[in-house]
Amino acid sequence: MSNIRLTEAKRQYWGWIIEYMIPKKLPYKLFLKSFQFAPRPAVNLLVVSADAAILLTKRQKPPFAGSWHLPGSFVLKGEALMACVKRVAKEELGIEIEKEIEKGNISLAGAFDDIAGDPRGHVVDLVYRCHIKLDQKRPGLSGKGLAFPEPAGDTAEIRFFQKLPQNIGFNHRETLSKLGYV
Repeated sequence: MSNIRLTEAKRQYWGWIIEYMIPKKLPYKLFLKSFQFAPRPAVNLLVVSADAAILLTKRQKPPFAGSWHLPGSFVLKGEALMACVKRVAKEELGIEIEKEIEKGNISLAGAFDDIAGDPRGHVVDLVYRCHIKLDQKRPGLSGKGLAFPEPAGDTAEIRFFQKLPQNIGFNHRETLSKLGYV
């Protein structure tokens, strides 16, 4: 009888661990409400080509739908920062970057306050510089680097820019300026 109780206790314990440790998104209304209580951390990827062009993605949904920005996302509860970097690469760019992380080709470029640039509230942007080779000339085909990313998830378009476009959302123009890219 005690073994049955112990087994049930273990099942309940591990069920709780699994429930609370797997990163997941908040329901949208709760997500928006969370900005009232504390800044939200976000991870953004800075991918720069060999000829110094910057990769930006065009948003499909508000805020800033139709504007260009660094690919990024909010960190989920229970999600490690590098796990978030991998998720952003997969969800926004459709690429796997596990090997690039192992090689040390992904590093923190800086942390930036976005107090008023996001209409939802205060965001702390953690920008990761990604030294990855993307085949820019042949979208969808492998070349010397990873295949050029295809729009995925909420991304409408992906493009490298030598000169930044006018319609950049959030505080990303200011962030890129602080990083020496404007």
